[in-house]
Amino acid sequence: MKNRKEFSTRAWLVFGLFAALGVGIFGRILWIQSAEHEQWKEVGERFESSVRDINPSRGQIYAINGNVLATSVPIFEVRWDSKSEAINWNTFDTELDSLSLGLSQILKDRTPREYRELLRNGRNLGRRNTLIARRASYIQQKELAQLPFIRRGRFKSGFTFARTEQRRKPFGDLASRTIGIDRNENRVGLEASWNNELSGSIGKQIQRRIAGGEWMPVSDDFILEPKAGLDVISSIDMHLQDVASNALRQQLQEHDAAWGTVILMEVSTGMIRAMANLTRSSDTPKEGELSQYFESFNHAIGTAVEPGSTFKLASLMAAMSEGGVQAGDEIDTGNGVTHFYGKRMSDSNADQGGSGILNTTEIFEVSSNVGTALTIKKAFGEQPQIFLNALKNIGVQAPCGVRLAGESNPMVYENVGDGRWSGLSLTQMSIGYEVTQTPLQTLTLYNAVANGGKSLRPQLVERLENNGQVVKAFEPEVLSQRICQPHVLAACQTMLNRVADPEGKGTAQYVFAKSPYRVAGKTGTARIAGPNGYDGRYRASFAGYFPAENPRYSCIVVIADTRSGVYYGSSIAGPVFRELANKVYATDPSFHTTSAGLLAENCRLPGSKDGAQADLIQLYESLELPFQGGSAGDWVTVTTGDSSAVLSPRSIETNRVPDVRGMGLRDALYLLENAGLQVKTLGIGTVRRQSIAPGSDLTTTHAITLELS
Repeated sequence: MKNRKEFSTRAWLVFGLFAALGVGIFGRILWIQSAEHEQWKEVGERFESSVRDINPSRGQIYAINGNVLATSVPIFEVRWDSKSEAINWNTFDTELDSLSLGLSQILKDRTPREYRELLRNGRNLGRRNTLIARRASYIQQKELAQLPFIRRGRFKSGFTFARTEQRRKPFGDLASRTIGIDRNENRVGLEASWNNELSGSIGKQIQRRIAGGEWMPVSDDFILEPKAGLDVISSIDMHLQDVASNALRQQLQEHDAAWGTVILMEVSTGMIRAMANLTRSSDTPKEGELSQYFESFNHAIGTAVEPGSTFKLASLMAAMSEGGVQAGDEIDTGNGVTHFYGKRMSDSNADQGGSGILNTTEIFEVSSNVGTALTIKKAFGEQPQIFLNALKNIGVQAPCGVRLAGESNPMVYENVGDGRWSGLSLTQMSIGYEVTQTPLQTLTLYNAVANGGKSLRPQLVERLENNGQVVKAFEPEVLSQRICQPHVLAACQTMLNRVADPEGKGTAQYVFAKSPYRVAGKTGTARIAGPNGYDGRYRASFAGYFPAENPRYSCIVVIADTRSGVYYGSSIAGPVFRELANKVYATDPSFHTTSAGLLAENCRLPGSKDGAQADLIQLYESLELPFQGGSAGDWVTVTTGDSSAVLSPRSIETNRVPDVRGMGLRDALYLLENAGLQVKTLGIGTVRRQSIAPGSDLTTTHAITLELS
C-alpha cells in the first residue's frame, strides 16, 4: 500500500513537470510569432539563399539571306524590395512623384496616382516583392532603369529586373514547321534538332527566396556567367520560301486539298532553299469562303506515303542496273489493261485503247503502269530478291538522314517474304504501291540523278555563328558516290527529259512548254488507301530538276486528296513546280548573260502561248524579238526556238470543236463561246486538255471543260 502511494506521487510529479514544459514551449512560440516576428523573419530571409541556374540567351535562327526566322526576345518581371538595406527614404519621398509619373508613362497600365499608392503600401507593409510589371519589354526595361530613384541601383532603390526569354518568329506561319517550336518538352523542327547548339551553357548565380516563393538575385554578379547559344544560319531563302508557300496555298485552296508540301533543293550541295508544308484547317469554312491552311505538320519529312508513279524512276533504274533491261527494249502494253493474279492494272489511257508497243523510255515518258509492271515482272519475276537488292543499292530503302526532327522511315521490302509480301508485291512495288517514302526521300533520288549519280544528304543548315563569326560551316555530305552505272544514269536522264518535253508525248508535255528553260521530271498520281481500300481519293506529285541540260535545282511538289475532281500530277502539282522554278530563273543572275537589248547571248527566247496571230506579231515586233512565219489565218501555233519563234497556221473549222490546247484562257474562251459552247475551266495558265476532242461535231455538243496548267 505504501509503495503504491509513493508511485502515484512520483507519477503526478512527472506529469506536472511535462505540463509545465509544454506550457513554456507554447508560450515561447506565441512570443516568437508576435513580439519577435519581424526580427526572425529578417534573419530567415537573410540566410535563405541558394545557388540557382541562370538560363542563357538562346541563339537565333536565320535564313541564308539574313532574315531572322526565330529569335529570343527578353521579357522582364519588375519587382520592388522595400526592405533593401541601402534605401534612403528621404530620397524616396522626394522622388516618388516623378518616379510614379515615369512608371505610368512607360508601362501605361496604371495612373501615376495608382503607382504612388502601390509603392507607399509596399513601404508601409514592408513588402519585399511588390510586383510593378510582369512582362516589360527590353526597351521598357532600359527606360525604367533611367527613372528617378531606380537609376540609383539595385540596393539603393530595391528595384529588380528578372529576365526571361520569349521565342518569336518574325515571319509568322512562313516556314513555321521547319523552324520548329522551342519548349521544354517535345520540341520540333530546327529548334529540336539543333537544340544543343542553340541552347548555350547555363550560368550560376546566388539568389534569395522572398515571400511567395519567388527568387531574387542577391547581386547582379554571377558565380558562372551564362554563355549565349550559337546562331544557326539555315539554308532557307525566304524569298523562295514565300513563293513556294503562296503557290502551294493557292493550289490547295483552288482544289480544296487536304495537305501539300513543296521542297526546293540545290543540286550540287543538297542545301534546301525552300520547304513549305500546309494542312487544311479542321474548321469548316463558312459559305463562300475558302478553306484555311496552316503550317501545322511537316509533311516533307514526316509523312511517308505510297509515292505512285514517281517511284517508277527507281524501278526502271533497278531494271536497267540488275535486270538486263535496255532503254530501247519493247513491251506490248496492249489496250492498257492487264491482270496479275486476278488483280486488274490499267493505264490512264485504257479507255482510249491503250498505247500498244512501247520501249522502256516511252513507258516512262507516258507513265504506263502496265508497261512498267510487265518490265519488272519480266526482269525479276523469277528472282524478285535481286530487285529488292537493286533498290537497296540505289538508296531508297534508307532514310535520307536530314538533321531535322521527325523524319519517318521509308517502307521498302528488304527481303522477299517480309511483312505483307505476296505474289502481287513485285508488280505493285514497280508502280509505287506497297512502298512508302516521304517527299524528301523521293527528292533525294531525283537530286542524285541531276547530280551525276552522286547522292547527297539533304541539309537545312549552312553554318553556325557566334556574334557574326563563323564557328562551323557545313559541307555537302555524300550518301553514295554512284547510285547506278553511267549508262543507266544517262538513260534515266533521257527518260526524265522526255516527260516534260513540249515536243514529246510525256505526261508533263504542256506544263513547261512556254518556260524559257527545260525541266526534267516525273508526274505522279497515286490512289490514297483508306479504311475500305482505295476509295477514289488521289495524291498528285511532280518531282524533277531544272534546267534539264545543266541542273541547278531539284524540286518536289505533293498535294493530297483534292476535292475538285482534278487529281493528275501534271495539273495539280506541276503548276506549283513551274511557278517556283520561274521565280528562281527570273531572280538568279547566274541563269542570265548580260547583253545589249532584250535578248542576252546564249539565252532562250521567252515562250508564248498559242493564239491570235495579229496580237502575237504586234508583241514580237514591239519587243524586237525575232520570229518567222505568219499567214492569212487568224490563229497560229507558236514554236519557240533558241534564236527565233515560228508562227504556224492553226486551222479552225466551221461547225467543229476548235483545238484550243496550248492557248491562253482568253483566246480559248473567245473561240469556244463563239462556237456556242458553255465553258467550264479547271486550273490556271495554259489550256492543257479539253474534254471534247478537237474536230468533234458541234451539233451534238453544248458544254466543254478545259483543264489549265
